Amino acid sequence: MKFDIRLTKLFSLTMIVLLWMACGGDDWRDPLGISQAGDGSLLKPDGAPFVPQAGHLDISLSSLEDIPFKEGGEELKIVTVLKNMGTEPLSINGISLTGNIVSIEGISEGDEILGSDSLVVWVEFDGANGTNGQVDFIWNSLENPDSTISFSNSLDIGDESAWDRIYDKIIDANCSCHLTSSGAGELLLNTQNVAYEQLVDFSAFEVPELKRVEPWNTGNSYLVKKIIGIDIEGDRMPRDGPLFLSNKRIEQIKTWISIGAPE
Repeated sequence: MKFDIRLTKLFSLTMIVLLWMACGGDDWRDPLGISQAGDGSLLKPDGAPFVPQAGHLDISLSSLEDIPFKEGGEELKIVTVLKNMGTEPLSINGISLTGNIVSIEGISEGDEILGSDSLVVWVEFDGANGTNGQVDFIWNSLENPDSTISFSNSLDIGDESAWDRIYDKIIDANCSCHLTSSGAGELLLNTQNVAYEQLVDFSAFEVPELKRVEPWNTGNSYLVKKIIGIDIEGDRMPRDGPLFLSNKRIEQIKTWISIGAPE
């Protein structure tokens, strides 16, 4: 009799597990969190009816204007993100380069971008031999045949680079705590060369898992967090603020990082 009771309990437990796997597990949802109702209709995670949206291409950075670049510099890479704003896939039917754009990395003709998915694309251009360039991405989806979205750039070629201006007008003028021989927070910025070595691809003293400046990645650059005052250890930079850096100065630093933090 006890064996029968145990067998019944084991059977019930097995059925509960199977029901959970069929109805309560993660396998019944797709990456968008879409589920299926009993009548076969599709539902959003909040239970509202799901209506598919045609693929539509958007770009995170469409232009880059008047970035200081030192004459005779090397090829420059810029990161932009292509995102499918719809829920249905779209395809890249063509990529057209004009001006001084050298190459595109991360995407090719014929590639497909799934619904709500993103691709990081590297746009490389020869800033030493020209100041302008554009890349056109030709894409289509079910309701958007052969549409085009573009990225363009214009450089300010001269005697100063973006890093020259950032050091002279921002760091040297505002970061006095790091200009002495000791350097607050194990960060020494007393010369331009030393500052570059201790910022770019250098682990942050307060948060070692982050670089102080990670080229092409403003979101993971601890310097950006410190000057904005978000998700940081210790004081916001400059420590003697307010006044802190203006939005314009912050954007200059972020733009410099987004183009690879060239020296």
